[in-house]
Amino acid sequence: MRSILLSIALCLMLVLPGCLGDGDVEDGEPFPDFSLTGDDGKEYSKDSLEGEKYIVHISASWCPRCFKTMHNISAALDGEIYLIISNDENDEGNIQSWHNKVNESNNSNNIEAPFAVLPDLATTLEIDAIPTIYLISEKGNIIAKHEGDLTIHSEILEFYNQEL
Repeated sequence: MRSILLSIALCLMLVLPGCLGDGDVEDGEPFPDFSLTGDDGKEYSKDSLEGEKYIVHISASWCPRCFKTMHNISAALDGEIYLIISNDENDEGNIQSWHNKVNESNNSNNIEAPFAVLPDLATTLEIDAIPTIYLISEKGNIIAKHEGDLTIHSEILEFYNQEL
């Protein structure tokens, strides 16, 4: 009898609005404030990107299997804002060599996206999988989160085209 009641309760949680999330959030959970200088020399922050939809890709130089995801996202997005951020403070000072190594891994597609190190952001986001990719709305809120590789063109476009 308990298992039947538990099953019913779980089913209701899945179909009733507000049971699994915060019903008061109108436009997704806010992405944490951040500020960084990319290896392109430009400044990026949550405030400066307001009004733009963008992707934040949390990775690290020690993850060469992530390179394919970076190349495929970069190729799928035509001029969209794409930030690649290391969660490893040991990458500080090695950003340009990391970026070069990623570009060398696929000679047909250089990644124009800025690379940066921001371990505090990864800590705030409680990152436990590399890569973790966030889609951020024009208002600075999280539209979607993807953990793991994202390499199929149609899936990248489906991820990016989501709306709140």
